[in-house]
This record gives sequence, C-alpha cells and structure tokens, in this order.
Amino acid sequence: MAEERADRDLADEGFPRASSVPRWIDNLVALGWRVLVVVGLAVVLWYLAMLMWTAVASVVVAVIVAAVFAPLVLRLRSAGRSRGAAAGIVWVTVIVIGAGLLLVVVIALVPYLQDVVDSIEAGLADLQSRLSEADIPDWIGRAVADAVDTAKESAGDAIGGFVASAAQAVTVLILATFLLFFLLRDGDKAWLWAFQALGDHKREHITTAGDDALARVGGYLRGTTILALTIAITDYLFMFLLGVPLALPLAILAFLAAYIPYFGGIVASGLVLLVTLSAVGPGPALVMLVLLAVRGALLSYLLRPQVYRRTVSIHPALVLIVLPAGFELAGAIGLFAAVPVTALVLAVGGSVVALLEPDPRPVLPGIVPAWLDQVAQFSWRILIAVAFVALLVGILNIVPLAVLTVLLAAVLAATLAPLMTALMRRGRSRGRAAAIAVGGGFLAVAALMTLAFGALVARAPEMAEAASSGARSISDESGGQLDLASGAVSEGAGAAVRAIVGLAEGIAGIVALTVLGTLLAFYLLRDGGQLWRRIIDRIRPDAEAQVDAAGSRAFEVLGGYMLGTAAVSFVGAGSQFVIMIVLGLPLAVPIFVLSFFLGFIPYIGSFISTLMAFLVAVALGDAADVVIMAIWTLVFNLVQGNVVSPVVYGRTVHLHPAVVLVAIPAASGVAGILGMFIIVPALGVVSATWRTVVSVLGLPPNDAALLEPTPPPEATSPDVPTPPPEPPPASKALDASANA
Repeated sequence: MAEERADRDLADEGFPRASSVPRWIDNLVALGWRVLVVVGLAVVLWYLAMLMWTAVASVVVAVIVAAVFAPLVLRLRSAGRSRGAAAGIVWVTVIVIGAGLLLVVVIALVPYLQDVVDSIEAGLADLQSRLSEADIPDWIGRAVADAVDTAKESAGDAIGGFVASAAQAVTVLILATFLLFFLLRDGDKAWLWAFQALGDHKREHITTAGDDALARVGGYLRGTTILALTIAITDYLFMFLLGVPLALPLAILAFLAAYIPYFGGIVASGLVLLVTLSAVGPGPALVMLVLLAVRGALLSYLLRPQVYRRTVSIHPALVLIVLPAGFELAGAIGLFAAVPVTALVLAVGGSVVALLEPDPRPVLPGIVPAWLDQVAQFSWRILIAVAFVALLVGILNIVPLAVLTVLLAAVLAATLAPLMTALMRRGRSRGRAAAIAVGGGFLAVAALMTLAFGALVARAPEMAEAASSGARSISDESGGQLDLASGAVSEGAGAAVRAIVGLAEGIAGIVALTVLGTLLAFYLLRDGGQLWRRIIDRIRPDAEAQVDAAGSRAFEVLGGYMLGTAAVSFVGAGSQFVIMIVLGLPLAVPIFVLSFFLGFIPYIGSFISTLMAFLVAVALGDAADVVIMAIWTLVFNLVQGNVVSPVVYGRTVHLHPAVVLVAIPAASGVAGILGMFIIVPALGVVSATWRTVVSVLGLPPNDAALLEPTPPPEATSPDVPTPPPEPPPASKALDASANA
C-alpha cells in the first residue's frame, strides 16, 4: 500500500516511476528541482539588482534609516500630527543629523585619510622591525612580513576605492534622502498594498510580523549607533590622554567601523594600536591595549545587553557568515547592511513560511516541505516569464532603429492627438488634421534639435569647464575639504561633454529616426483607429471592452505625461534662463536647452541642471550672483520636487513619486540615458493597463457555449420572442467589474 502511494506521489511530480531507479534518487530529484529553480530565480534577481545597483542601494539605505526613525513618526501621528507633517518633521531631523555627521566626516576625516594611512604603515613597519629583532623562527618572520605587505596594499586600495566610489555614494545618499520622506509618509500604505491579495487573517498576520521586524531592526540600529558613539568617544579620550596624533580621524573611523560587528571593532582597535605604537612607543601602546580591553568588557557585559534588549537575536556564527557574503555581493554597502537585512529576514521569515503553507497541503514526497513547493512553483513560472521578456528585448535590440522609431511615433501621436481632434472639430478631415498636426510637430522637433545641437555641441566644453571651475572654487574656499566633490563634478561634466559629442557624431541616425518617427506618427494618427479595431476584433468577446478601454487610457496617459512634462520643463528652464540673463551670467542659452531636455528626467534632471547653473554663477559671477542663484536653486528644487512633480506624475501617469525616484536610476542601469527618458511614461502606461492585462491573462478557457453554433432562424418560432443568450460566468464577472 505504501509502495502504491509513493508511486502515485511520484506520478504527481510528473516523473514516471522506473523500477530500476532507487526511490531515494526519485525523492532527491523531487527536492532538487525545486531548490534549483528557487536558486535560479535568486541568481536572476541578483543580476537584475546589479544592473540597477544605484536604485537598489538607495532603497536599502532608505528602508534601514526609515526603520530607525519610524517610531518617532508614529509618536507624532499619535500626538495629532498629520501623516505628511509627521513625516516632514522627522525627515528634516534626519537631514540635519545626517548633514552634520557628513560634515564632520568630510572636515575631520577625508583630508587626513592619507595621513592615517601613512601612520598605519609606519606602525606596521615598526612592528615588523621589532619582531625581526626578537628571536622568532624564520617562517613566522616571513609570515609577518607578508601580512604587513598585504596590510599596506589593502590600506592603499581602501583609500583609492573610497575616492573612486565617492560619486556613486553621493548619488545613493541623495536618492535615499528623497525616498526616505515617502517611506516615512506612505510606507505603511505600500505594505498594505503589497499584500492586498491576501485574506484578512493572513494580511493581519504578516502586518504584525512586519511591525515587529521594523521595531527589532530599528532597535538594533539605534543600539549600534549608541555603541558606536561610545566607542568613538572613548577612543578619542584614550588617544588624547596618551598624546596620540590623528585622534579625531581615528575616532571617526572607529565610529563607522562599529556598524560592522566583530570585524569592525577588531580592525579599528588594531589601527588605533598601530598608530599609538608608531607615534608614542610601546609603553603607551600597551596602556592603550589595556584600556581597550577594559572598555570592551564593560560594553559587552553592561551596555550591550541594555541597548539590545528588544532586537533580533543573531548568533555570532551567522554574523561571521553574512558579513563576508554581504561584502562579496555588495561591497561596502553590503558590509554595513548584511546584519540589518539578516535581522529583517529572521524576523519575518517564520511568518512568510506560514503564509506560504498551502491549505489543503498538496500530495508531496515527505522530503519536500509544502512551502518550498509553493516557492518553486512560482519560481519556475517567473523564470519563464523573465526569459520571455529577455527574448523580446534581445529581438528588439537586433533592430534598435525600428524600435526607437515606433517609440517616437507613439509618443508624437499621443501628444498630437488633442491637436488633431481640435482640427477635426473645425471641419478638417482626419487625413488633413493629422498632416497639419504632424507637420507642426515635426517643425517643432526639428527646431528643438537644431537649437539643441547648435547651442550644446559648440559650447559643451565651455559649460563643463565652468562647472568644474565652480566646483574647484568651492573646494578652495573650504580649504580643500571638498576635493572629492570637486573631482566628482569634474568627472560628471566630462561625461556630459562626451555624451553630447557622441550625440553630435550620430546626427545622421538621429535625423533618420526623427523623419521615420514623424512619418509613422502621421499614419498612426490617420489610420491608428482602424488598426486598433482590427486588433480588438481578434480578442475574445468577453475581454474586448476591457482591452479597448485600457488602450484608450494608455494613449491618454502617454500624451498627457509628455505635454505636462514639457510644460513643466519649459517653465523651469525658462525661469532659470531669465535669472541668468538678469544677473548677466554667460552660457544662459545652452544651459536653458540642457535644462529643458533634462527636465524630462524627473527629479534628477532638474537637480543636475540647476546645479550646473549654480556652479557657473560661482565660477563666473560675483558674490551677489552666487547668493541669488543659491536661493533660487534651493527654492526651485524644493517646489519642483515636493509640489509640482508629484502633482504632474500623480495626475498624468498615476505614479507615486517614490516609484519614479527608484525607476529612473534603475532604468539608467539597464538602458542608459534612453531608459531614463522613457521609463516614466512606460510605467504610466503599465499603471493604466496592468489590471486589464492581469484580468485578461486570468480568464478561464473559452466556455463551450461560445463555441456552439447558434440555431438557424427557421428553427425558432416567429411568435415566441427569442431571449438573449445568457453570458458565460466570466463575462458576467467582467461586466460587473467594468460597471464597478
């Protein structure tokens, strides 16, 4: 009986039972394929995350910081503050604290990094010489020499990597800062939206687990911050009392290293001891060792249990595994985020497994958990869907000119459709109205492209030099404290010049794309309705109305977004142009053109263009010009980012600003500059149509009644009216949802 049940279980797996195959191999295969598809999905997701690294890192940083300050937001809400006011108060507080810490790091650490490295190398050399004088075996001496050489090389690589990653780190921090506000304001709404498909009981269960995880992870980070401050302050006092140089930079390093459990404290203490040894000798170094040991014991037995009372308990062995794994997968950010992310997974892992347990439990081999089967069933289907999308992208990449032509034509057609409708109301035929609208649009696009290339290409090097000069001026005024920022701006300006020159070199392709896209837009406006009707006629009758309505919404969203963004971008660029003209600053025209085009990249584009104008004022204007441009830049970005952009994107594409912020760098990682331009309207189309797509994909097979031939007219009695046919259940449901 048991053998028959086992064979039936194996048949349910889709594998026929072979008498020559041992049963343990069958069970291993049943477990193995599930593990393989889950791991395969994880690898694919990780690859996509690497492509969109800036966006992913920004989300991780924002979520971790939001977990720390979420209790303060909830407390302000309980006190009667509105959702926006509570989030705004906490957001400003976080910015002030973060800016203060960043300023301390920039002023007290960055300029002394090379001095710290030199002191560490001197300490290593001193240690090596003392060990060589001692009577130790040769193999130990060689091992110490190799370790010293490795440490010196690592120190040099560390400072080089810090400088090289400064620009990316700044980008991540800026995006995370904007995301933080929306997480503090609407994070709970996003959580409920993500689990809206679950039943009330399961949704309440996962929400309770999420709240507990948030509290525990936030408690862990707050406790780590208290310990890090304690370590930094005591290190500074010890070094100050013993006369150790570079006490403040080393204390800041110790503060940052304290966020890396075990390894961070060991490395920071070792650096302090090495600098103490090289600077003041072995006696003070021995005293420092004793002080650090006493401090470590007090922290371990007194302070640490108090600050970690309500956090996720992570075994030290697990920490030793996730730290190197985080570093290998995500570098410095992975090193800092490994333990908090692990804590979050441990906090919600049990609830997630409970939600994945199917009810009733399917027939499975005893070695296969039901939750693993659920994950595997989703995983292999998602992998096939991702492979299908990748295949489409690969095919489209073979003919990029055709793809870009279709995209440009769709955008132009959607944007010019209201003009064509207005012309038709005035008596123009569809063909003439389409020709007039497209002809005017072509002239406008041609004029913009001519202005862009004429103003940008010729003066791009001058703009880049002005921006770099302004950054260097700010760095010089700060006493060299902002050399990293100056280098980042100079590198970014150079990249912008190379991008503009590259566009100029591809002028033939751009002209061809513009001409082809304009012609195709004309045909879409003139004959698009007929083409769409042909497509609709080939769709199932019970889904035809839904698909038709979704297509109309997508077309309206695309046109509305382009018109709204163009208007906002023109007003922003125009106001910047007027201010620069009034102040008598040069490069007003090329910066106006650049600002207009960058305005189609939400948030980020306006920030870059206003920063460019401000740096030009610093380089080529007087003190009054700098002050006025600084005030205008601050006010413009605040109004643009917090008032204008959310209204435009909320009404035209129905997207939350946080989604836009994450999507732009993600699209840049996948498709470069083109991705940054098209991602928001593309997401707007998806937002307008995804419910319809899901509904149509979820329709059951065609009902048999739909396939039966209708009776001939002579078969019915002329005296008895024929009742209308009863719609199938799926059609009833669709009609009800459409009416709703």
